[in-house]
Amino acid sequence: KTIGTKALIDSGATDDFMDTKFAIKHRLPLNKLNVPITCKNVDGTISNGGKITHYTYQRIEAGGRNTMCKFLITGLGGEDILLGYPWLR
Repeated sequence: KTIGTKALIDSGATDDFMDTKFAIKHRLPLNKLNVPITCKNVDGTISNGGKITHYTYQRIEAGGRNTMCKFLITGLGGEDILLGYPWLR
Protein backbone atom coordinates (compact mmCIF):
# COMPACT_ATOMS: atom_id res chain seq x y z
CA LYS A 1 0.00 0.00 0.00
CA THR A 2 1.11 3.56 -0.60
CA ILE A 3 1.30 6.06 2.27
CA GLY A 4 1.82 9.73 1.52
CA THR A 5 3.59 12.00 4.00
CA LYS A 6 6.17 14.76 4.23
CA ALA A 7 9.78 14.09 5.17
CA LEU A 8 12.35 16.36 6.78
CA ILE A 9 15.84 16.16 5.29
CA ASP A 10 18.64 16.63 7.84
CA SER A 11 22.22 16.47 6.56
CA GLY A 12 23.45 16.18 10.16
CA ALA A 13 21.45 13.03 10.95
CA THR A 14 23.56 9.87 10.85
CA ASP A 15 20.61 7.61 9.94
CA ASP A 16 17.09 7.70 8.50
CA PHE A 17 14.35 7.82 11.15
CA MET A 18 10.61 7.21 11.35
CA ASP A 19 8.26 8.37 14.09
CA THR A 20 7.00 5.60 16.37
CA LYS A 21 3.36 6.75 16.22
CA PHE A 22 3.49 6.94 12.40
CA ALA A 23 4.86 3.38 12.13
CA ILE A 24 2.23 2.00 14.51
CA LYS A 25 -0.63 3.92 12.87
CA HIS A 26 0.23 2.40 9.49
CA ARG A 27 0.92 -1.05 10.96
CA LEU A 28 4.39 -1.26 9.49
CA PRO A 29 6.42 -4.37 10.32
CA LEU A 30 8.94 -3.59 13.06
CA ASN A 31 12.12 -5.55 13.66
CA LYS A 32 13.99 -5.55 16.96
CA LEU A 33 17.59 -4.31 16.94
CA ASN A 34 20.14 -6.77 18.36
CA VAL A 35 21.65 -3.92 20.38
CA PRO A 36 19.57 -0.83 21.33
CA ILE A 37 20.95 2.52 20.13
CA THR A 38 21.29 5.57 22.35
CA CYS A 39 20.14 8.53 20.29
CA LYS A 40 21.91 11.85 20.88
CA ASN A 41 20.80 15.35 19.99
CA VAL A 42 22.94 17.69 17.93
CA ASP A 43 24.32 19.26 21.14
CA GLY A 44 25.48 15.86 22.43
CA THR A 45 22.74 15.41 25.03
CA ILE A 46 20.78 12.16 25.11
CA SER A 47 17.40 12.29 23.36
CA ASN A 48 14.23 12.26 25.49
CA GLY A 49 12.94 9.38 23.34
CA GLY A 50 15.18 6.90 25.11
CA LYS A 51 16.98 4.08 23.36
CA ILE A 52 16.02 3.05 19.84
CA THR A 53 15.02 -0.61 19.90
CA HIS A 54 13.30 -1.20 16.53
CA TYR A 55 13.66 -0.55 12.81
CA THR A 56 11.72 -1.13 9.59
CA TYR A 57 12.65 -1.39 5.93
CA GLN A 58 10.34 0.62 3.67
CA ARG A 59 10.42 1.58 0.01
CA ILE A 60 10.16 5.33 -0.44
CA GLU A 61 9.76 7.54 -3.45
CA ALA A 62 11.00 11.11 -3.07
CA GLY A 63 12.89 13.61 -5.16
CA GLY A 64 12.64 11.42 -8.24
CA ARG A 65 14.23 8.47 -6.42
CA ASN A 66 12.61 5.17 -5.52
CA THR A 67 14.65 3.18 -3.01
CA MET A 68 14.49 0.84 -0.02
CA CYS A 69 15.50 2.52 3.25
CA LYS A 70 16.17 1.28 6.76
CA PHE A 71 14.38 3.54 9.24
CA LEU A 72 15.20 3.58 12.94
CA ILE A 73 11.98 3.97 14.95
CA THR A 74 11.87 6.78 17.51
CA GLY A 75 9.79 9.76 18.60
CA LEU A 76 10.34 12.62 16.16
CA GLY A 77 8.20 15.27 17.84
CA GLY A 78 5.82 16.05 15.02
CA GLU A 79 7.70 14.80 11.96
CA ASP A 80 6.77 11.47 10.34
CA ILE A 81 10.08 10.81 8.60
CA LEU A 82 13.56 12.27 8.91
CA LEU A 83 15.93 11.50 6.04
CA GLY A 84 19.57 11.77 7.04
CA TYR A 85 22.96 10.93 5.66
CA PRO A 86 22.05 7.47 4.21
CA TRP A 87 19.37 9.11 2.03
CA LEU A 88 21.69 11.90 0.93
CA ARG A 89 24.55 9.55 -0.02
